Amino acid sequence: MDRLRAMEVFVRTVEAGSLSGAAAQLGLANASVTTLLSNLEMHLGVMLLRRSTRHVQVTEDGESYYVHCRAILAAVEEAETGLGGGNLRGMLRLEAPIAFGHLIIAPAMARFARAHPELRVVVSLTNAVDSLIRRGVDVAIRYDAVDTGDLVARSIYHGHHVLCGAPAFQEANGTPTEPAALNPRHCLGFAEQAGLPRPWRFHREGKAVELLPEGNLFFNSSDALMRAAMDGAGMVYVLDALAEPYLTSGALVRLLEDWQTDEQRFYAVYPKARFTPPKVHALIAFLAGLFPNVPGPSAPVPVRRHT
Repeated sequence: MDRLRAMEVFVRTVEAGSLSGAAAQLGLANASVTTLLSNLEMHLGVMLLRRSTRHVQVTEDGESYYVHCRAILAAVEEAETGLGGGNLRGMLRLEAPIAFGHLIIAPAMARFARAHPELRVVVSLTNAVDSLIRRGVDVAIRYDAVDTGDLVARSIYHGHHVLCGAPAFQEANGTPTEPAALNPRHCLGFAEQAGLPRPWRFHREGKAVELLPEGNLFFNSSDALMRAAMDGAGMVYVLDALAEPYLTSGALVRLLEDWQTDEQRFYAVYPKARFTPPKVHALIAFLAGLFPNVPGPSAPVPVRRHT
């Protein structure tokens, strides 16, 4: 039995969630995948996967073995990259929040892809937070904080929220001069996972004001919020980096500029392992380089939150 090949099949099966998915990714017949997995389990003397016709479920032993297999395959990839003149190969999975990924990461990834033509990068945009290791994600962008128990986190950007609206909306409804003058019904909310709106916070000279938006539109995407604001639906409270193109073009105008707002930090995170693949190091460096003028630590930073 080719144990390294069997490990690769096992890892792909876990990440694909099915035997057929792993077979398709590896260019193998379903029967070949089944045979390799059965031989691997026989060799180890444990059950790694519980199989059904469409899905697989990883056992407790399988989860532990999966982590070791990823580390071993990463070490092999590192050795092969060194012999191959440093060209990055294989598949690299990146996950990012919807608006941040759509407006900032996606346009930049074309440059990364051109620099590494033998690397296939798969980018998923989602606001859901789930286990990277179990789903086979190599790098994810998280905001606010992450649990560094099984992850390494590197700060790549931090900014502040801005209050903005369409010029025509402000002309029709007036321009507020302080947070207390905001009409909550004119405020469009960012919907958290529970469906509740994220509060808007303003600070100045020791005074703090918090407002809960009560407009009749809520989205779980800042991009969608800004597009609704440009159509005159109301005012929005979004990250400065996301709003900057619309503010520059004049599609939106910034309000209450003399008030401070909540800070938001973004981290590039990846699983802790004895060997981290060169492709992961390359992507982390690229992401950090997207914001060269933003102050922040360049080394991995430990922060807390469930991943």
